[in-house]
Amino acid sequence: MLEVINLVLTKGEVKREKHNIPETVEVDITIDDIIQKEQDIAVLDFTYTVDYKPEVALLKISGKAYCRDTPDNILKAIAEHKKKKALPMEYGVRVVNMINANVGMNSIFFIRPFNLLPPFMPPLIATEKDKNPTMQRPPEKDKKKK
Repeated sequence: MLEVINLVLTKGEVKREKHNIPETVEVDITIDDIIQKEQDIAVLDFTYTVDYKPEVALLKISGKAYCRDTPDNILKAIAEHKKKKALPMEYGVRVVNMINANVGMNSIFFIRPFNLLPPFMPPLIATEKDKNPTMQRPPEKDKKKK
């Protein structure tokens, strides 16, 4: 499985169309190319896209993910990517998750001047007792026995 050893952002673009609140926010991570740099090192060119719909804004960030793995796995990942134009998840799930986390956090610096929402939600925190953390409930009143 590919292991990320470095992530470098190379390009960023924000385009604001309307000053509305988006109805949906779609995030897409595309692996554009995979190059074997050394025997056990691959470089993955990627594009991280956030589409604020409908036609509110578009964020695109490009970069390179430097990864380490066995030479066989790197060659298999390159061959699969050439065939299907997608990174096989058995080799790249860690890479995609690292890109998503790292670029998602850094995207805040791009979108802040445009007054856009971050492309992620912090996790909901709930107690074990509360099975539906998305609803805020009023506190229960003490029930007195008669």
